[in-house]
Amino acid sequence: FTEPSPVHDLKAEYVGTTSVNLTWAVNNTASNSYTYKIEIRNGTSVRNLTSSVTEVEITKLIPGTLYNFTIFAVAADGETEGEGLSISLYTKPSPVLDPKVEYIGVTSVNLTWAVSDDASNTYTYRIEVGNGTSVRNLTSNINKAEITKLMPGTMYNFTVFAVATDGKTEGEGVSISQYTKPSQVHDLKAEYVGTTSMNLTWAVNDTASNSYTYRIEVRNGTSVRNLTSNINEAEITTLMPGTMYNFTVFAVAADGKTEGEGVSISQYTKPSQVHDLKAEYVGTTSVNLTWAVNDTASNSYTYRIEVRNGTSVRNLTSSVTEVEITELIPGTMYDFTIFAVAADGETEGEGMSTSQYT
Repeated sequence: FTEPSPVHDLKAEYVGTTSVNLTWAVNNTASNSYTYKIEIRNGTSVRNLTSSVTEVEITKLIPGTLYNFTIFAVAADGETEGEGLSISLYTKPSPVLDPKVEYIGVTSVNLTWAVSDDASNTYTYRIEVGNGTSVRNLTSNINKAEITKLMPGTMYNFTVFAVATDGKTEGEGVSISQYTKPSQVHDLKAEYVGTTSMNLTWAVNDTASNSYTYRIEVRNGTSVRNLTSNINEAEITTLMPGTMYNFTVFAVAADGKTEGEGVSISQYTKPSQVHDLKAEYVGTTSVNLTWAVNDTASNSYTYRIEVRNGTSVRNLTSSVTEVEITELIPGTMYDFTIFAVAADGETEGEGMSTSQYT
């Protein structure tokens, strides 16, 4: 038998992680009697397969590994071989395993993943960062990546592809979705302070802020409760008069769980109005006043006493629920107004007034 002509148009129709499909052509008129020997070489390891047609599926390959495949046409005697034609290619790496977000920031995310292939020490990785129709690609030489330049409070889809040593043969991508943290709110303030309620407002500048909700942590000593708001304000009710509260506001992304850093403000509620205000003693130049207050925080209160006579006004203070007011003018009508003042020395309740002639 004469040697068969070499095969031509050898190509990989399919490349998988552990298998490859090859096809080829041969033009010799005797080709309908040919068989084909396929030599599979990986480093020093060699094995052979045979095929009776111009294609073959080669299995049991190692992922992410370079193979050299050589095809020989074999004449009808089963011995006489033509010149071999070779093709080298990498199998696909296996998909990465266990992708997870190790750190979530406002404009960055740290990803990690694992890979179990024998050839993985030669791999690089392509990370596709998708946000709606916007897609960009990053590369990493190790099984982790810091993704930066992200937008706050926004959902991203991260897809990781293992890439073989040729820099182009990729495994199947594995995806994970994650919201970045919203930015901190700013300009947090109490727009209204009452005895048992408070209105808070704040601002946030993120482009995604129209999808945010807000968690408001209301803390008083060891007591903590949480409220939510869909807008950048909240009315906090069922508070205790004259009591210091710490309010912390967290912006929450559209997944309902990814929170930004909290911003806090501390504020006393107003004390309740005093009651039972009366003049215990009325003299020519002095008056003794007493009053009561029932708030649980009243042991921390001080009191401002406004003494008014026409356009003349002066203020006194007292740390107890009574006061002696001196230096008054005989036979003159005075208006006395008592304000309970919280422990911060600033937050006052509504005043309670009484009028009295000396």
